[in-house]
Amino acid sequence: MSEPNQTWRFFSRLCTLFIPNEWLFWAGKTDEQKQAWREKVALCFIMLAANVGFLGFGGLIHILSCGGSPGAPCGGGDVGNGNCSDGTCCSVHGFCGTSPDHCDFTRKLQFITDDDDIVDSVTDSISASVNHEDPTCRALNTTMLAIMFIIVAILAVQCLCSLIYLLRFGRTCCKAVRGDKYKDAKVIVMVPCYNEGEDELKKTIESVRKESYPNENKLLLFVADGNVKGKNSDGKDNHGTTPVILSELLGYANKRTDLDPKYSCDSTGFEPDNTGKKIPIGNRARIYHGTHESLNYMVIEKCGRPVKGDVGNRGKRDSQIMLIQLLNKIQHNHTLPPESPRHKDLNELERATHDALREMEFPLTSDRAVGESEGLDEVNYLMAVDADTRLSTDSITQMIYSMESKPKTLALCGETKVDNKNDSWVTKIQVFEYYTNHGLKKAFESVFGTVTCLPGCFTMYRLFDRRDPGQPPQPLFACDYVYDRYAKNDSVIETLHEKNLYKLGEDRMLTTLLLQKFSRMNLKYVPEAHCYTIVPDNFSVLLSQRRRWVNSTFHNMLYLLRVGLGGICCCSMKFVVILDMIGTLILPSSLLYVAIMVYNTIVGKSQMSMITLLVFGFSVFVQLIAPLLRFKFKYLWSAVIYYIVGVPVFYFILPIYSFWHLDDFSWGTTRQVASAPAADDL
Repeated sequence: MSEPNQTWRFFSRLCTLFIPNEWLFWAGKTDEQKQAWREKVALCFIMLAANVGFLGFGGLIHILSCGGSPGAPCGGGDVGNGNCSDGTCCSVHGFCGTSPDHCDFTRKLQFITDDDDIVDSVTDSISASVNHEDPTCRALNTTMLAIMFIIVAILAVQCLCSLIYLLRFGRTCCKAVRGDKYKDAKVIVMVPCYNEGEDELKKTIESVRKESYPNENKLLLFVADGNVKGKNSDGKDNHGTTPVILSELLGYANKRTDLDPKYSCDSTGFEPDNTGKKIPIGNRARIYHGTHESLNYMVIEKCGRPVKGDVGNRGKRDSQIMLIQLLNKIQHNHTLPPESPRHKDLNELERATHDALREMEFPLTSDRAVGESEGLDEVNYLMAVDADTRLSTDSITQMIYSMESKPKTLALCGETKVDNKNDSWVTKIQVFEYYTNHGLKKAFESVFGTVTCLPGCFTMYRLFDRRDPGQPPQPLFACDYVYDRYAKNDSVIETLHEKNLYKLGEDRMLTTLLLQKFSRMNLKYVPEAHCYTIVPDNFSVLLSQRRRWVNSTFHNMLYLLRVGLGGICCCSMKFVVILDMIGTLILPSSLLYVAIMVYNTIVGKSQMSMITLLVFGFSVFVQLIAPLLRFKFKYLWSAVIYYIVGVPVFYFILPIYSFWHLDDFSWGTTRQVASAPAADDL
């Protein structure tokens, strides 16, 4: 175990020193589960300390002790007269407690203008930093002003960079859609699925089929994660398992029989042996391929081992690894003779998949020799789409245009929009949040080519680097470095940190590995490519989803601190990551701080300075300027709902709930199933 891990385990033990393992029966039966609970408590302790520190020393003490509560009324006279018994001056509001220096500044300002409103605003904005002689208050005021300055500076830079990126001309494929210049590259659209119903799967299939990119150059690949039956949006059982529904929609149901071959393959799963040691286990899967209304398709159905209760479910990361592993082996073996000790043998499923892809003219390696024009081109790009996602009519076209026109782009994502925005108040509060996360954060990161999260619901990856025409294509997405670290078996993923990275945040982890390995290539955001996804429509499902997102994001930010993201000190993406991580910790107290400040201002206990008002106003402005300049006025009403209803949910309830459930590695209510047939059932 590494030194940092030992130190962290010691700290987590220290935080839970008075709770022996025997008492932790609710945390689980194994020592690993109990240790995860201790680490969760340690992280919650850090979060609590950060919030208490911010709210206490930076918030309550500042507001209550240095907030500028009015002193006694002046005994008469003009502003600046030293007629107060404590030796202070009479402020512009008619109260004692103002320093003579401040009053002198006020008299000079009144000499310049007779407008009392201007005098009032200016004196209020600086009063917090000059009207208290106490050194503690001066230090707190200086600290708060510095924090506000940093916040405004970061927001201003993010806003400027985002607007420059979003409003750029010439990035779209408007020129290319008039011809076929950028429509020759072959792309596999991979859709991992688990418990989705007929409506969701049909929507995804039809959106890919109707997308403007030529059907002969795109292949729809479904990976059904087990032979399970899910529930539809009404909570009722689907009429069949996910593989059965796919066979009906794609038209191969009449060809699907008990005699279909089941190919053995590797998996990320494990099971304990008689001694309790974790042993990796394999899996089995069927393959079906063909054409559905001119759209090429392939379906890989995980069906499990011939063991009672094994229906083949191994998780979304396992579904991704099935293709990544095949790509890695084929690309690795391409320049090696079969007798080489470094040659990687394909398992049964990989051989069947490879042959089926070549039969459909979507080979993973080219028949063409270097420098020659004859032969079959290999697949150029892999696109990841979720099974409840609907693509816009030109999304693939826009993404491939961006890839083809910029060879340094390693991967990119588009803008994800809410498809069911009017279903409930839960869906409505997510509309503006989705928009700002893409239009502000991803656009800002894309300026520097370091988008830190490429979502699995809508991302395209470049498979090969062809910038050197005299050399064979170099593997990117499935290179040894990325594959070896991403394809870890679940049996070796033991710590709380790793489980949040690999079990809950697989998309972020894959993005981070790409950033780590290919620091000189770009990960971009393409706002012209759109997709629409189904978001949780009830609060319990939202809690479950965001618990996974918040926890995996926080742990991924910890991992990103080890990745070179470019820049120096405060002018770097790593500095932004650190601030995001701190911001995630203190979200609850920051909301309470604002609420206390607003309440004290309303009841008259203190006055909110002009600087504070400007910071709040600018924070709202930078989130609204993008939709205004892009004529997306429909988001203004969504913004109102977000600020009134969504902010308490996203800033207070979700962070607290998520951190207290850091040791929950399940997908919760977002992956409900009705039943799981036996391993050999259809």
